Amino acid sequence: MQKDLSQVIPFWPPTNKLPSGETSMQSTSQRIDRVHRNMQREGIDALLVTRRTDVHYLTGYESAAESVPVGCVIVDGQLPYLIVPELQREAMGQESTMARVRSFADETSEDWYPNLGPGFWECVGEVFREAGVHDGMIGLQHDWLSMREFEALKSVFPGAGFKDFSRALWRLRQTKDAAEIDAIRQASKIAEIGVRTALETISASKTETQCSVEIEAAMRGAGGELRGIRAAVLAGSHSRFPFAQPTATRVSSSELVVVDVTVSHSGYLAEVTRTMHAGRPSVGQRKLFDSVLATDNALQTVMAPEARIAEVAGQAIKIAGNGSQIRGIIQPLGSSIGLDIKEPPYICEESKSTLREGMVFSIHPTIYQAEVGCAKIADVLVITADGCESLTSLSRETL
Repeated sequence: MQKDLSQVIPFWPPTNKLPSGETSMQSTSQRIDRVHRNMQREGIDALLVTRRTDVHYLTGYESAAESVPVGCVIVDGQLPYLIVPELQREAMGQESTMARVRSFADETSEDWYPNLGPGFWECVGEVFREAGVHDGMIGLQHDWLSMREFEALKSVFPGAGFKDFSRALWRLRQTKDAAEIDAIRQASKIAEIGVRTALETISASKTETQCSVEIEAAMRGAGGELRGIRAAVLAGSHSRFPFAQPTATRVSSSELVVVDVTVSHSGYLAEVTRTMHAGRPSVGQRKLFDSVLATDNALQTVMAPEARIAEVAGQAIKIAGNGSQIRGIIQPLGSSIGLDIKEPPYICEESKSTLREGMVFSIHPTIYQAEVGCAKIADVLVITADGCESLTSLSRETL
């Protein structure tokens, strides 16, 4: 029989580990209110959230690792139910969480993969029955739920209806509140420390890996969290690939060097990237870098509330290229950023989205030309009432 460790966590616990203290708890409450309104509009009685970062967004709880099975159930007009393994529940202590916590025995099973096993689903079933929504309309994240899990839910609750709530939740997350923006601002400051370290330490005598380790150590020392931390010093052609890893190759004094840094604060991520040179850039390298810099500047000029993202991308490229297409530019030019490093919408000419006040973006224009190299600049911007504000204060002129 499953052990019942139900407990309502106080709204204002003695130890608050979330950013901005009471402001964060108030923001979480406001997020739940917005979710409730969207559920009512969609005719949903309960929402089952199985994506880890969305659980964090709705309850304030940041799980210890991606492999820890967590979920939450939102019922209209009620405090959320947070569902965690028993051992994780004991480890939570006084962590600030706006939720009614339920736990389950996390037993290893070869029949369920990757991590939401039978104990989790039994706990979900108990919550649905207790809340009286087992025969109602249940919202799901179909982009984060396997077919096997969905079929199991339908068989356990034959009287329930199911509806995908993924897009509605993504849209809610796109607009950041004050606590989220503050956390991203703090992450940006830590990322800048990493880039400043790169400016001081990168030389042709070191390998990409050696430089990257020094940068990551500086960010960890400045308070950067383990989750999401990345310091990648990349020279040559492989620097154009997203999430490329540094190698044992020594930095060349004849190549452009991309320093790609991401770091998180209170679970929220920031990306700051700069391009530098260990020697003296050639005329072609300087021209390529100037095109990236012009694209970054153009994006910050045209990004504003109610602007269509497709038009923003096209205008920025046109402005940077003086009316001509920029050769070798890689799209998208950026994306929303928050609890995930890349969130929709993406800044590209195919986007159907519109910018809204409170959105936060990582703009990262990148240009690659095989005979010259790769240059990239990344900054974090928040859309304001009259345009946009850069959360990155570090100079972009680094050659």
